[in-house]
Amino acid sequence: MPQFAYRVRNYEGELITGQAEAQDKGALQRDLEGQGFIPISVREIRGSFDIEKFKALFESVTPEDLIIFTRQLGAMYRAGIPFVRSVRAVNEQTASETLKKVMDKVRADVERGENIANALSRHPKVFNELYVSMVEAGEAGGVLDEILERLSTLLEKDAEIKSKIKSATLYPKIVVGALIAAVAILVTFVIPKFATLYGNFKIALPLPTRILVSISVIFSKYWYIMAVIAIAAVFSFRFFIKTDIGRPWWDRARLKFPIFGPLSLKASMSRFTMILGTLVKSGIPILMALEISGRSVGNVIISSEVERVRNEIRGGRPLAAPMEDSGLFPPMMTQMVAVGEETGKLDEMLLRVADHLSAEVDYTIRNMSTLLEPMLLTVIFGMVLFLALALFLPMWDMVKFTQGGR
Repeated sequence: MPQFAYRVRNYEGELITGQAEAQDKGALQRDLEGQGFIPISVREIRGSFDIEKFKALFESVTPEDLIIFTRQLGAMYRAGIPFVRSVRAVNEQTASETLKKVMDKVRADVERGENIANALSRHPKVFNELYVSMVEAGEAGGVLDEILERLSTLLEKDAEIKSKIKSATLYPKIVVGALIAAVAILVTFVIPKFATLYGNFKIALPLPTRILVSISVIFSKYWYIMAVIAIAAVFSFRFFIKTDIGRPWWDRARLKFPIFGPLSLKASMSRFTMILGTLVKSGIPILMALEISGRSVGNVIISSEVERVRNEIRGGRPLAAPMEDSGLFPPMMTQMVAVGEETGKLDEMLLRVADHLSAEVDYTIRNMSTLLEPMLLTVIFGMVLFLALALFLPMWDMVKFTQGGR
């Protein structure tokens, strides 16, 4: 069926836009009127360029916008204000135009009688599966205000962990970037002049000098080829790690990196236990909670282990046993889970584990500079030594050649 874009007004006179499939233009107009809307315009969307879709490619909702929106919506809902009115009020204070447009569509769907979770699920780029599932559980249990509060806290902690990991990797990125820039300047501008100087003397150049001169020649004469190769390598790598073969390889390799591997594992486990504990506390069954939290970790190796644990639980085993067999989950985590299962306080124990792992991530990040300094100093010293030998060894040979000529 053809796709139509429509503009209508509701019973309060508010403008609402959207898209829908219909047999023809008249059928869609009758359907909109039957829903209580007043159609303003209905046009068919053809295969031509759609400026709205093009603009949507560059629009996004930041985690901060979603956190603030969720917390404000939960506060208004807790005060007894209906969802539709709450969304309208919060939308007036929302800074993100993209989020405003999305929530206008969600509100319109809810006004037509659809439940909130289904309305949110139509916008997966803004509301992921975790968000929708928790809202669905809140609607079913009549505790949507509590769910929104937990969701905002969960989103805050998740954003905090990601921000700390980015901060931890900023220092080495700056050092390595500065080193690469310095080498590029030397190879492009300095080395060619030294190569011309050395060429005037009939002496054999040392191996480090020959290597450096060759690199300089390649980058000077064929820089465009090198640029194409570098760009192609980056895009090829990014494409490869998104494939079914490349993604597991990359996620497994990330867990084995020195320093960053243990940090990544702790951060992923903290996120997993935080999400799982929140879902269990929200009344979502353990099997469904494991499925959602496993897919939300961001590492397919950990996700596959969670799926294996889930399958064994389905077979009748307790949660702690397959986690301990895996060897991937920290011993403290499996012990706390076992205690939580025995005492019937699994959600509390999972959230305590998440807090403990989050504290370990904070400690590792605070000491990241101390851990990375020896490695970075070794790399810098090795590079400086190579450049010094490549530049000054020929000078010593030139001095001997000059003295011998006398």
